[in-house]
Amino acid sequence: MRVKHQELLTEIKNKDKIKVVFLVIQHSVWKVDSVFKRMQNDPFFDPVILICPYISNGEENMIHDLNAAYNFFKTKNYPVVSSLINNGTSLNWLKLKELQPDLIFFTNPHKLTRPEYHSEAYLNYLTCYVPYHHEVVSCSRNLDQYNQVIHNGLWRIFAPHQCSKDAYNKYCTSKDGNVLVTGYPSCEDLYNKTIVDVWKYQEKTKLKIIWAPHHTIDNDRIPYSNFLQYADLFTDLIKKTKDHVQWVFKPHPMLKYNLYSHSDWGENRTEQYYNFWHENENTQLEEGEYAPLFQQSDALIHDSGSFLAEYLYLKKPVLFTARTENYKDYYNDFGLCALSSIKVAKEWEEVLQFVNALIDGENGITREHYHFIEKNIEPFFNGTTPSKLIVDSIKHELKSEK
Repeated sequence: MRVKHQELLTEIKNKDKIKVVFLVIQHSVWKVDSVFKRMQNDPFFDPVILICPYISNGEENMIHDLNAAYNFFKTKNYPVVSSLINNGTSLNWLKLKELQPDLIFFTNPHKLTRPEYHSEAYLNYLTCYVPYHHEVVSCSRNLDQYNQVIHNGLWRIFAPHQCSKDAYNKYCTSKDGNVLVTGYPSCEDLYNKTIVDVWKYQEKTKLKIIWAPHHTIDNDRIPYSNFLQYADLFTDLIKKTKDHVQWVFKPHPMLKYNLYSHSDWGENRTEQYYNFWHENENTQLEEGEYAPLFQQSDALIHDSGSFLAEYLYLKKPVLFTARTENYKDYYNDFGLCALSSIKVAKEWEEVLQFVNALIDGENGITREHYHFIEKNIEPFFNGTTPSKLIVDSIKHELKSEK
């Protein structure tokens, strides 16, 4: 692949404009918006988004998700193309070469889509990858996150922190030769001023608290999610705090599908639960972008991976709900540093204490929280941004070939 990359660089060395195709499977984990917008504003790049099918949950859900992602980017007035060519009788798929890409951006490394948008892409084009999460975890020998074939075949990986680069050096067969540390571009939006209010209107001012459960229900390999234990408890808490708290349910996009196939839940119960959050007076369901949601919130309760680091950018109270006693075993040094900066609940009573303290006006932000920002975040936002570092590095390498 290193030889192939050099051949591809030679082929595009005389181009004045580079066609960049961003492969998107789920719009809810679109983490490169700042990179895309920066390329739009640079005459050297011609960026476009290709919506690829998520093939693991049946044809009906695949088409629904594909259309939802397509409409999401159309609403943002981004140049977007659907991979699905539906002639009314059968499903046909756009060939990647029809877009004539010079450079391809992956937004997810896993085999969740068709081969022409996965292996056939990274084996035949110059490819880049920004992780779809802040890379705080350490589990399953780290092969899924750092040493799949795709990680070895990518031209450039833009890591969110040094711990991530060190992991590639330790676990990846090709080591860290294609990895650059740039910070996490997704979090740039957390620093931008919000224009649109995304929270449901309330007649009186209330605390705005988000609950963001992970999708790993009944998963012993990655035991994050407390959803099965806490789902009904949260509905009771919502009713008890309706005069003081406005709640948002921000589930991982995979949670719904995992609940569909769960023996105690299924599709009907899952839809009823999601509808409860959507329809209740002091609640709402959010399944898309979350930067404005985070910006306007007062606190977060979660058991997620990436949010463990991302929400810290905002310097607001956060509670992590641990599912197991050995929860620290599933995080890398960066994740452990984030965990040491916040409050951790090991049982429901501690969740109640956290919420009641917020209602009573307590802040609860630790000195370690501020130290985490100073050490791990600010260096990438001091006179620059992650997206600028990424785009500048690409331009330097492509133009240096001329």
